[in-house]
Amino acid sequence: MSEDELREKAEWLAKTSATVKANLLTWITVHGNLCLALRHPQNRGPSRKWIVDFTKALGKALVEWGALTPQQLEEAEKLEAEEGSSEFRENV
Repeated sequence: MSEDELREKAEWLAKTSATVKANLLTWITVHGNLCLALRHPQNRGPSRKWIVDFTKALGKALVEWGALTPQQLEEAEKLEAEEGSSEFRENV
């Protein structure tokens, strides 16, 4: 692929949405696994901000859906901040 083709593909990927259906237990597990992955010291690449934003939004959605209480999400984010995911410190 040429550089222009790669740029066009990246722009398309960034603006195109996809829907994934899963039960709430699966989404809680996805949230936990993303949090764990964000703790890894080598997880500092350019896509990190997207995953942090997605993980935070997923946490808020889990509260809205009734899968987590606000207190449970607060505790999870506090743990993430303590374990090295500094982006979660602002929420604690």
